[in-house]
Amino acid sequence: MNAVRIPRSTARDAKRGNSGKGDLEVTSVWTPGSLTGVYWIAESIAAKDRNNLYRASCYLREEERYRAFCASYAIMRIVDDRVDGLLFRPYASAEDRARESSVVEAWHQVIAACLTGDTPAPGDAARTDQPYIGELLTAFARTVEQFPVPPELWDDFFAAMHQDLQRGQFATFSQYLDYAAGASVAPTTIYLHLISGEPSEEQGVFHPPQDFDIVRCGRALGRFAYIAHILRDLREDLTTGERGLLYLAADDMAAHGVTVESLRRDAAAGTASPRLRALVRELVERALTLAQEGRACLSTLDGRLSADRQFLLELIVGIYEGVLGKITSCSHDVMAERHRLTSAEKGRIARQIATSRGILLTR
Repeated sequence: MNAVRIPRSTARDAKRGNSGKGDLEVTSVWTPGSLTGVYWIAESIAAKDRNNLYRASCYLREEERYRAFCASYAIMRIVDDRVDGLLFRPYASAEDRARESSVVEAWHQVIAACLTGDTPAPGDAARTDQPYIGELLTAFARTVEQFPVPPELWDDFFAAMHQDLQRGQFATFSQYLDYAAGASVAPTTIYLHLISGEPSEEQGVFHPPQDFDIVRCGRALGRFAYIAHILRDLREDLTTGERGLLYLAADDMAAHGVTVESLRRDAAAGTASPRLRALVRELVERALTLAQEGRACLSTLDGRLSADRQFLLELIVGIYEGVLGKITSCSHDVMAERHRLTSAEKGRIARQIATSRGILLTR
């Protein structure tokens, strides 16, 4: 590691998973370039745009959890970026879509092999079109040995990626939730496995507490975060690629008298119509209800996690709640681009969470 400090706890404590549970100092420990070997590649991909999830994960004290996050998230980023690369093109032919679908399926096959402890087929590895495939799969295979997650979570993720390559607008909000099962619920649940897992009787293997309803929690928080995500990026998505991207369901739009044409007019004008604001308000309320459900599930872990893990879970949820709060404070106008959280506002959320938890937050 390069100049990485684990404050007020020992490396031996970190390996046991007991990284100072009575220690209420939380420090951002990791920076890109902290890891070496196969994990350096995964880390560089996971840290690519320094997004909220990566920055929050830098508070993890235990190297094995941080490595596991980088190894898992790097795979998701590579695949999602491939799909986005096609969706963002001015024009994508049927052949382009078929080619990208083949790459996504290759990734699915190599990940499925790692999850069962098998060696990925060389042909599938080659079809991923990833020059560092060997290093990435080595890091990933080590991760799933330590943090075994249900394979169906990865199946759901890849199903959503395939759906992205082919789908049009969601007809119903129920269809949207089905898509979110792979696009957001699966990644959220995998992350909860990495954060909540504790050492088990199996040497070096981590499992979530049995009384923690991780399935319900992942479903609620994944849906909550994804609604916040699509509302935050609504205007940007409408102007992306050949036809724009639209994650609002047709039945919700119809119920509020919103059409694709009216959305484009609002985007061009830089202001949301009263009808769109009413739809956004309803979706914000749905998301906050899901957040309450997720928080109720997380309460099972309260006082059982180390300070760093407790803080980062609160921070991630708090930032998405902050996104929804900022949208509300802007009268639910997501077209004027005043609704995005600034870095200063995110920092304020982090400090408020630390204060409420009696945590000394240092950098």
